[in-house]
Amino acid sequence: MENDTDLFKLIYEHDLRIEQLSGDYDRTKENRRSSTLEEFMKPVQTYSKFYLTGTRLGPGLEARFGFNTLKRFESIFTLFREATGCAFFSDGSSVHPVTDFTPKLILDPEKTFILASDAALLTEDRLQQSRQIFSSALSVREKNGLMRPWLDDGCRVLFTERAHHGTDLHLFSRENIYEAFFERYQPLTGRPDFRFFSINGKRSKSERLFYFETWTLDRPPHGFEEVFPQTRLR
Repeated sequence: MENDTDLFKLIYEHDLRIEQLSGDYDRTKENRRSSTLEEFMKPVQTYSKFYLTGTRLGPGLEARFGFNTLKRFESIFTLFREATGCAFFSDGSSVHPVTDFTPKLILDPEKTFILASDAALLTEDRLQQSRQIFSSALSVREKNGLMRPWLDDGCRVLFTERAHHGTDLHLFSRENIYEAFFERYQPLTGRPDFRFFSINGKRSKSERLFYFETWTLDRPPHGFEEVFPQTRLR
């Protein structure tokens, strides 16, 4: 391979209950719980999550893993920012227009950001009351309950996750915004130095599958779909 190639991976899961967002939900507890007609009829709010990562392949197939290792990482991040549909963001200390959410802000792992369509949702009092969600000492699982009020108000919650050679992005949303991501990233396809894989997160539950490009790039596993210029949403 003569030139570097970006392998961008968008991993998605939809229709998740709040306790399933961290990915380690114990379904046996749900199966043991007695069901009543009232519980069955009660609507359950569900959420979506998206994990953005990538691999940069260079001469000799030397790989670097992490969203921000991609050579087009800055433009890919700008498209991510647009796809969220938000106008403001906060890191817990202050509120800024989303245009100030620059790529350099996501270079470090274990950071949390709240993105909102309306600055009125990001009041100083509310951010202060929810300050634990910005703590790097808590895991995603421990932040499930803290995310819920923000997600239910239509905000997005973004975590930067540690990758082998950089950081990845972990986004949570009440709405399924997959189509917005697809529409922005598909136009980047059709060139030899960029490949876009859309991955069903339920199919990517092991490290071997997560790094499928290291052993079966030309024949991706089931549920790992490469997006091309002619690809259409079903």
